[in-house]
Amino acid sequence: MRLWLCCLLVLLGPALSACIEHEPAPAPAASYDEAALAEGLAAMYAGDHPDAEDRREGACFAEELLGSTMPAALQSGGLLDGDGRVAAEVPVLDADLAEPVADAQLACTDFVADATAAQVSITKGDLDRAAYARCLRDALPPDAIRAGVVASLQGLWEDPALSAITDAQAGCAQQ
Repeated sequence: MRLWLCCLLVLLGPALSACIEHEPAPAPAASYDEAALAEGLAAMYAGDHPDAEDRREGACFAEELLGSTMPAALQSGGLLDGDGRVAAEVPVLDADLAEPVADAQLACTDFVADATAAQVSITKGDLDRAAYARCLRDALPPDAIRAGVVASLQGLWEDPALSAITDAQAGCAQQ
């Protein structure tokens, strides 16, 4: 009986399949090596000559970003190349990707501390570090910092949020 049923199905199969509407097969989901992505994103964040703190922040950034953003979104936004590896250069990001990237950055680093360290370096130490940091914290609430970071990731150099940050930095440096 089974053989008979199998033969009938083999004979009728082509005729039956013509009556059934076929939907196109879904495209296979791209596979990403999450460990390699985390390593690549951490290295991109940490830069060319990272110290231990840069590496820690880079690892944090990668974990935060991969925890909030699917690799396919990172690829369509340009942070990953066509092969799913971290891009060699950071592109200008659209708002949909700039926001989670900014959030990952800000979750892993203190913007005011980094800006203070940069200003101390620029002035070759001729700056009251504590007063500058206090001034920046007073002048820049977290939402203003986030807006400026998002604008910079989008390459919106004339954005008022970015101007607010540079104005605060200049004003605080003069005190």
